[in-house]
Amino acid sequence: MTTSPRSETVPGWLRVRELMTTGLLAQAVTVLCDLGVPEALITPRDVVALAKEVDADPEGLVPFLRAGCAAGVLDEPEPKVFVLTELGQVLRADHPESVRLLCSLTGREEFHRTWANALHSARTAEPGFPIAYGKPFFDYMKATPEFAALFDRAMASSAAVDNLLSGYSFDGARHVVDVGGGRGAMLTAILTRYPHLRGTLVELPHVAEAAREVFAKAGVTDRVTVVPGSFFDPIPEDGDRYLLSRVVGNWNDADSVRILRGVRAAMDADDRLVIVGNVPSGNDRTNYPRQLDLYMFVLLGARLRDYDEYEVLLREAGFTPTGMTNFPDSESVIEAMPA
Repeated sequence: MTTSPRSETVPGWLRVRELMTTGLLAQAVTVLCDLGVPEALITPRDVVALAKEVDADPEGLVPFLRAGCAAGVLDEPEPKVFVLTELGQVLRADHPESVRLLCSLTGREEFHRTWANALHSARTAEPGFPIAYGKPFFDYMKATPEFAALFDRAMASSAAVDNLLSGYSFDGARHVVDVGGGRGAMLTAILTRYPHLRGTLVELPHVAEAAREVFAKAGVTDRVTVVPGSFFDPIPEDGDRYLLSRVVGNWNDADSVRILRGVRAAMDADDRLVIVGNVPSGNDRTNYPRQLDLYMFVLLGARLRDYDEYEVLLREAGFTPTGMTNFPDSESVIEAMPA
């Protein structure tokens, strides 16, 4: 019986070499998504027909397809014939758990140039993005509408909305204030699920204007007030649920406390704060939360926090944490009340 090379003990130097080139597989998957390959591979296709459909060169496409096989999202049942695997289905735009937009986003040049400055972040605890682009990440987004639109679409396509709706009840609420709520996808989902609710979106002027179209399309405009502004500005005081989704995890401790104190100033004793974000825990099944922690640090100078760290942050800002619904490897829901 011949021993397969895959079953032999792999030396450390080879494991590390494989580790250091894993990012190439991620970039190959991004290229496949941007070309529309997942949609074209409903059934097995030979590379010539596939390349014609996605407007690529057949020989140029082959190494990307085989990298997709190495990543487990494609299979090559016959030479130069490829098919999408069960894992690869989530790369399709029409899949209910699609990560296609997220792949397109993280494969952008903006992130590669940031990673090239990761050593700066390790030495200084400062983000690498301004070194690459001369301005902070969110200032760059404001000046680059095309990138900002992709970023917002990718964020709207991930698990945060589903996790919030399954992990938290707004039955007893009357008015949700979504602070830094982007283009309104999450607030729209909440108002659609809970027809008795009213909502307020607080967002920067250029984003708030786009949110009005989202609310109109969903038919919830008559229940929403849009307030152009920043979460560093005074927060509207007419809510009883204050939502910070993917906000606290984007800022360092000092800025996070400042944001939380601003929300606390708008709240009455019976109001509640709801935070949605990745909270690393012992329940995680993958390394994704820790990888995302590094990603946020180099990009923004921010850190993901576990629940104990959130407790410290919330108490410093004048809150008493009341519990968390944890979603392993994904975005969790934390509730707090004014102290």
